[in-house]
Order: sequence, then structure tokens, then C-alpha cells
Amino acid sequence: MGRNGDQDRWVPRGYVRVWADVVGTGNSGGCYDYGGTREKRTGHALVEWIARQPWSAGKVGMIGGSYNGTTAIATAVTAPPHLTTIIPEAAISRWYEYAYSGGIRYSWTNEAAGNQGPGSAADEGLDTPLAFDFGFAIPPPLDVDNPAWGERVESTVIPCDEITHTEHGYDLTPDYDRFWLERDYIKDAQDIQIPVLVAHNWGDWNVKQEGAINLFNALDNASVRKLFLGTRWEGHGTPGGDYDRTVTRWFDHYLMGDANGVARGPQVRSQMSDYDGAGSWYEGGVPNTTPMVLHAQHRATPTADDYEWRLLARTPRDDKGPAASFVSSGAVTETAVNANPRANAGWKFFESPGLENDLRIFGSPKVKIWSQVQRTWVTYTPTVIDIDPEGRTGIAGQQVTSDGRGVVSVTRGWLDSRYRNGLARQQDIEPGQFFGMTVVQKPQDYTFKKGHSIGLSIQTEIADWGIPKLYPGCDSPLCNTVTLGWKTGRTKLILPVVGRGRPFS
Repeated sequence: MGRNGDQDRWVPRGYVRVWADVVGTGNSGGCYDYGGTREKRTGHALVEWIARQPWSAGKVGMIGGSYNGTTAIATAVTAPPHLTTIIPEAAISRWYEYAYSGGIRYSWTNEAAGNQGPGSAADEGLDTPLAFDFGFAIPPPLDVDNPAWGERVESTVIPCDEITHTEHGYDLTPDYDRFWLERDYIKDAQDIQIPVLVAHNWGDWNVKQEGAINLFNALDNASVRKLFLGTRWEGHGTPGGDYDRTVTRWFDHYLMGDANGVARGPQVRSQMSDYDGAGSWYEGGVPNTTPMVLHAQHRATPTADDYEWRLLARTPRDDKGPAASFVSSGAVTETAVNANPRANAGWKFFESPGLENDLRIFGSPKVKIWSQVQRTWVTYTPTVIDIDPEGRTGIAGQQVTSDGRGVVSVTRGWLDSRYRNGLARQQDIEPGQFFGMTVVQKPQDYTFKKGHSIGLSIQTEIADWGIPKLYPGCDSPLCNTVTLGWKTGRTKLILPVVGRGRPFS
């Protein structure tokens, strides 16, 4: 638990509020361990120490946001006997997913111009682990009157694992090796048997929203598991609605024995969102979804108001159309794509007809790409886009296209083709041969409104989000040309649609 100043909330209710510095930081000695085994073990030891104190009732709960929530998960996977419940908020459940997605390193975030505000330009984790190892792990302990102060200073200033952390945190070909497995709490989540309330926001592009979904899905043995997710239009932090009240009732029940019925509440609370902002709250079980497939294809005879590159529910019928090719520049930004998506200047853009009904998705869309390049590997970073024909804006993060329509990137995904069959090892492709890969997008609870269109932009990078990987020695148009195979129907967007509605005729 961190120093978040909420003791006035808990102490008057009869709780003892405890905080501690992570090993190797602040007033704690030893070597800082960046989410690793030492961090897990010391969390376990701290819980059991608290339980032995004369002022303790032997029931310990952990809560915290971001890193503080992460340490709660790290502690819980070690199953301390006296850890009674945890509430991880906006927390990391796999450290790999904080630094990378599909083998591509995050850098900055275009959401700095959007819902997370102007102060979040470096909020993607590019400073991790450097800022952790050489930031809060470096200052000496502050309790200079403590007899062990000198010993702890010595233990924190000696070289520890900073080089190893840095090598793994900035490797541009990051195999999912022993280092990352040690920091993967999802694989050990079956050891968590206590009640868990997982809290996050769908719009958190710092600790990505997949962290909450993956943890929730992995808690098969937890006695109670619940998911509380705020809107797509709020970033790194805690949900709105009645979340604060739920937290109070949660601890009152599990730590104080208050029979308030919180355990019988809905398993999922999710604030739905659409182009116009945050919507109402869904409360119930995990929504049932049906995969809806939209095939990328060419329309041979578009009307004056139509666009030739389409996303249609039917498989392609015109096998004589042009190649869906583009030349990768290595510097495409999401901002540029959304300003003029139909320009296809370093990307390929497909869009659906206008929706005849609202279309709600819950979970992770998938983009299946069938393509050909004259390389042994390539990266793809597709985005799913909501298109408002009226060109309305009002929420930071929305743009107006050159032809006067409004757009917002609903979600995104990243994948280096070398990791298309798994992150454990790299596998090259055969230059000039078509191959397939599936890019899983970050999960969302989002509704495309009636009359809007769904867009799919496929490019090799979005440089305002991740570090582009330039192919060595590739300086010719032939080497930089990407061809998407649409005629077979293999390039497609698969949406997890709630219900079985018919958004198209």
C-alpha cells in the first residue's frame, strides 16, 4: 500500500492503514526488483508481519492504484495465509504488457491530446524501467535516525539488477523469456483463492485495459471475482459511478464481517461508451458476444458518396479488383491517418456502410491480415475507427477528416510478424510469399451508433504510440511495399458483438 493519504477515510471506520516501501526503494533496504521475485516475497512477508501485530485482527486487505495495485497482485499470487482480499486498481498483471504489445515497444501516446490530458505525453511506459531503477530506487532512506539507516543506504546504492532490467525493458526483439515469465502474474493467478475486485478504465492507455481483463479471466479459483470498469473516455485511474461506495462495502464485508450483500452484486460493472462520450452503466454477468466478421475488399463501382475500399459482411465477390497495396514510410502516425484516412499514404483504409442499428462490442476485436512483403518480417499496427458522418467533435481525441467527417480511434493493436505464432521465439516469414497473422486489439466496451461507419486502418507503425522498427537495408519501394490479400476474404475485422443484431442489411 502506498502513501496516498486516504487514512482519514479508513481509520475512523476502525481500520488500521499501513503503507510500505517496495524493496530497494524509500526506507526499505535491499535491491529493487522491478516486479520480480523479491518484490513478491517481500509483499508476502509484509502481510504476515501485519497479521502478527497486537493491533491486527489477522485479516489483511490490499488496495492501490497503478504500481500499488500491481504489488497487491504480486503479493496475492504467493498466497499469504492472512491476505483476505485485494482490490487492484489500474494495475499491471503482466509486466511485458506494460512495455510491449506483440513484440513492439510502446513509446508515447496520442491520447495525450485526448482523454488523459496534456500531462500524459510520456505516460506509455517508455520511462520504465529506467525511471524506476534510477529514479525512486536511488534516493537514500529518509529515516536517518533509524539505527539501520547506514546499512540500508549501502544495500540500495550497490549495483543490483539495473542492467538486466534495462536490457529487457528496451530490447526491440523481446522474446518472452524467463525474465518476463517471472513478472507474469497471470500464469500464477490460479493460486489466488481470495475475493478480488478488479478495477480499471477502458480508456487507460498507460496500464492497458487488457491487464484488468486478463487478470479477471485468470481468476478461476478466486472465491469471488468482480470486474469494475470505467468509461473509454477516462484514462489512468479509478472508475466513476458508485465505485468508491463499492470499495467501502467490499472491505466492510470481507475485513469487518458486515453482511451488506456486496458479494451478491453483479459480477461485471462496465460504463458503456460511444462517440459522444460516457454512457450508462451495464451491470450483470460477462456479456455474451457473437463474432461479427467484416471482410476487407474493393468495390468496383462505388457511387459518388461511396468509397472503393470497403468493410462488408459478405465475402469478396470481385476478384478482378486492384491490389490493396501501400508503401510503408516507417513514420506513419495515427494523427495523420485519422486526418485523411482515404488518402492511403503509407496505410490502407477500409470502411463499412453506415450502420442501420447501434452495434455494441465487449472485449477484444481481432484483425486477421493476409499479406505479402519482400522481407523476412514486418510489423502491423491496425486501428479500429468510429466514423461520424456529421463531423461532430467535442471530446478531446476526436478529429475531423479532410472531407468533413468525425473520427475517433476506438482501439488499437500491435504485432511484429516474428511473434505471430507466440512470443516465446521469433519465426521469420518467406519474402514474397503470402502469410497470415492475427492482431488482437485492446479490449473495449463501446457502441458504434446508428448511421456511423466502422473503419479499419492497417499500417506498419503508428509512430505517435510505439517505436517504429525499420527493416535493415530496406531503402527501395519494392522492399517497403505491403500487399494485403483481400480477394480470398482472409483480411478481415472480427468484432465481439453483444447480442445478435443486424447492423447491415
